[in-house]
Amino acid sequence: MPGLERRVLDAELEFAAPDRLRALQMAKLKPLLARSWEVNPFFREHWQKARVDLDRIDNLSHFSAAVPMVDKAMFIEDQEIEPPYGRRHRHVMGLGVPLITMTSSGTSGQGVEIHLQTNEDLANHNRVHSFYFAWAGMRRADRTFLTMHVALLAGGRGEYHAALDYGLSVFPVAFYDTERRLALARRFRPRALYGTTSYFGHLAAVAGDEVGTLGVEILLTGAEAASIAWFEKLQRQFKARAADRYGLTQMAVDHMFTCEHGIGTRERPGILHNVDPYVLLEVVDPETGRHVKDGEAGEIVVTSLYRTDVPMIRCRTRDRAVYRAAGACPCGRSWPGIEIGSVGRIDDMKKIKGINVWPQAVDELLFGDPEVEEYQVRLTTDERAGDLATLRVMPAASLNAAKRAALQETLAKALRQKIGIGFAVEVLAPGALDRSTYKARRWIDERVQLRS
Repeated sequence: MPGLERRVLDAELEFAAPDRLRALQMAKLKPLLARSWEVNPFFREHWQKARVDLDRIDNLSHFSAAVPMVDKAMFIEDQEIEPPYGRRHRHVMGLGVPLITMTSSGTSGQGVEIHLQTNEDLANHNRVHSFYFAWAGMRRADRTFLTMHVALLAGGRGEYHAALDYGLSVFPVAFYDTERRLALARRFRPRALYGTTSYFGHLAAVAGDEVGTLGVEILLTGAEAASIAWFEKLQRQFKARAADRYGLTQMAVDHMFTCEHGIGTRERPGILHNVDPYVLLEVVDPETGRHVKDGEAGEIVVTSLYRTDVPMIRCRTRDRAVYRAAGACPCGRSWPGIEIGSVGRIDDMKKIKGINVWPQAVDELLFGDPEVEEYQVRLTTDERAGDLATLRVMPAASLNAAKRAALQETLAKALRQKIGIGFAVEVLAPGALDRSTYKARRWIDERVQLRS
């Protein structure tokens, strides 16, 4: 992109030869596996059941083939066996060092996970985050509004520590309601907002046209999946650029970030680059376990390469994304990653009238229409147990009867063409739908019988 400012934190690592990166990862992985076998009964028992021979693992392919994955359900079971922290934390609990407790939100219905980390872990987390801030164009002392609560939840706590460590001037404004946050923004003129993508949409809706006059230059988005169309809308509203991030509670850190090329375009989406020297990324076919090729979709599986006292090894995320290999981004970095706008929960895929529907596809279509402010999809069943899909659309401004009918017809036609099924479309009044202040929940599935 002509005239684009190149933002680099560590050129030697960011543009290292792929062979050198793989060697660096293996150099960290081998002692990590050995130590985890020695001190962590959770992983040792898991590997013993799978008959893992650590001595035979001499490359990353062997590692992926030999070492079984772990997941949220296993962490919850471990905590129930040895409450409250689980066997995987037994070693670090006995070290007598300060520990940071982070929890998941428990929204999946499986329960709340507990994840501990040491101060050394936190320092490494902050180092990983520093690539995000540098690539986003953040400068030391930049005034930054953190709109996520600083509590036991990993989301918010990790961001707060990372921002302080990087040297940002952090305003923790999550305690206040949206109107008060806007008043504070008028007064302190933050250069960046740091939070969830959905909340920025809510903030823009409440502020109206004023949101583009607040002086915000950078939107540090993330914590959920979002489409290119949604990012483009936020950028127009705030007159700012979005820099996205990806992470998960189990890792206690965000570790994939957009570079200076940002979110990209619908024709060429941007890439969330994985910070390879610290985190091993796999994107695998959940059925076969094979690593997918560049441009293919698979499940994200991650390994922390530096947490030796509280290891996280081959954690399956249940997140689906399109894998992008090293060199796929015009920035030239040798770190692979995932495509912006492609991330979604594997269990978020809906089978409607026999068709597989990914919410991101609907998101992209609807937020590509400037008249659409927000939407909700309600899935129900008819008297014959057939699927009914109703799209409720909230426009950005009041529409007369003719314009409502035209929007309804346009969206119904576009959905049938792009998604392949018919939706009943209802155009509501502005303000009729609640806007999310944390993570968006746009799909409501009330079907009596869910068929595979």
